[in-house]
Amino acid sequence: MPTTRADFENLIELRLQEAKLLLDNQQWDGAYYLAGYAVEYALKVKIIALLMGSNAFPERRDAESFYRHSLKDLRQLAKLQEEMDADTAVNDHWTFVKDWSEQSRYQVGRTEKDARTLFDAITTRVLPWIKARW
Repeated sequence: MPTTRADFENLIELRLQEAKLLLDNQQWDGAYYLAGYAVEYALKVKIIALLMGSNAFPERRDAESFYRHSLKDLRQLAKLQEEMDADTAVNDHWTFVKDWSEQSRYQVGRTEKDARTLFDAITTRVLPWIKARW
């Protein structure tokens, strides 16, 4: 299980490479599923940075939330919600990303548009924006 910032940073790149391979091979469901993990891991890197910069022990309910997959919850725990909402260019892309879930692994029937829209939103706006705030 990844536990360090470096672990998560490596997984971000790996999942994006895998998602791109699946996109290139018209495997829309898998591409969609794997691409979303890049955002989850990026938000967890931001949370790690916040925790390392604090002298306070995290609230128990927050600490348990760090292990979840909800991008909306992780964005809030990473303290990026207000700033992202105020940046319309990023927030427009976030609307495609926010509904991703690890439960998508059970879903079939994603279209090329679904997979490419998510991948492009992540790689062109959302992920670079989050990384700039690490």
